[in-house]
Amino acid sequence: MITLDTNNYMLLSMFNISPKKVSDQYSGMSIEEIMKAEAAQGNTAAANFDMTILNDPVKLIELFQLNDVGNKYAILSNMSERDLKDLLPTLDKADLVAGLNFFTKDKLLDLVQSLPPEQLLKFVFEMFSPEQLIQLMPEQQLNKFLQSDKIDKGMELEMLKSMNPQILAQMIESVTGKPAAGIQPAGLDGQAKANAQSLYAQIESLPEDKFQEAMLNIPPQHKRIFILQMTQADPKLFQLFDPSAYTDIVNSKKEKQDIVQASNAIEPDQLVKMLGQLPADLTAIVMTQIDPKQFADVLIANFKDILGQICAG
Repeated sequence: MITLDTNNYMLLSMFNISPKKVSDQYSGMSIEEIMKAEAAQGNTAAANFDMTILNDPVKLIELFQLNDVGNKYAILSNMSERDLKDLLPTLDKADLVAGLNFFTKDKLLDLVQSLPPEQLLKFVFEMFSPEQLIQLMPEQQLNKFLQSDKIDKGMELEMLKSMNPQILAQMIESVTGKPAAGIQPAGLDGQAKANAQSLYAQIESLPEDKFQEAMLNIPPQHKRIFILQMTQADPKLFQLFDPSAYTDIVNSKKEKQDIVQASNAIEPDQLVKMLGQLPADLTAIVMTQIDPKQFADVLIANFKDILGQICAG
């Protein structure tokens, strides 16, 4: 049985039933019982109650006061978990995002971590700039990035052309154990001279394993600058970092409300999947934000049994 606050004045006036008659003859009776009694007495309007009310969204909203959150919840709480989840796509994006508040911060981060890569990055970039992310990224992740087989070696070599020659020399020495060729003794100014072209050629000619090792031996801050330049040239390379690396950064730097707000960058279909993890009682609360007209249409199309329960209540 579903009990709602109904618009009794509308019911009485639409079906020509006097308040006195309700008080004297129909006290304690359900809408369904009253309509049947009236129909039996020749009230043709009451006989067509189903067609007049239960198939008209506007009248349904008025009679069952579907603008009332409490009434919507009473109806929604009688739906199955599957039905509630199926209704989530009817919500506006703002309402979907608001529903994320029912998750703990840890659960939210778990859900975000499972997003498709491009969605995860949209979410993260709502809170951090590319420069901030590279600075906050653990060095282990930076090394993993450089070792990825999805990195174009040609791009790496092109980027190395703009690197300080002294860094190139350090890279060569770190894998050969010998001073790099092309470095001239310090002059009167006390500065050693480096032949950038010679150093670049030496790195380019390294065997693949030594080249990879040399890349890993770029000094940490220069490594971050190098990787930032690569991601600026091809933003899709941000997908090479582990999703957990991003959520760890968010967890350490942002509060739950920041996470919810940044979720505005996530597509509605992904928000629906996330909210699908809520238990039925909380999903029903989220669904109370559904537009009354949309709710009435859904009830008429798919939930005549629930409308029947309301009338019988």
